[in-house]
Amino acid sequence: MNLYFMSELTTVTVSRKGQALLPLRWRKTFGLESGGPCDARELNDGKGSLLLIPRPKKRRGAKGLLAHLREQTVSFPRVQRHQLPSK
Repeated sequence: MNLYFMSELTTVTVSRKGQALLPLRWRKTFGLESGGPCDARELNDGKGSLLLIPRPKKRRGAKGLLAHLREQTVSFPRVQRHQLPSK
């Protein structure tokens, strides 16, 4: 683990059930104020360090699809149509 890239170290207390409350500033940065899934990877550095990576929020069904498509800045290229040889 390279401490050069870390701006500050924060202590997190873990309960008996394995629950922890992460720093509010970090949760706000990644949109996890009210909780959400994270991937925890062990670094195997001999200190028991974990790397926490927030999972991207998954869209459920078509809800919000139109708003998501309107936010896109680059459109798909126009497809050239051709007639199939069987016709």
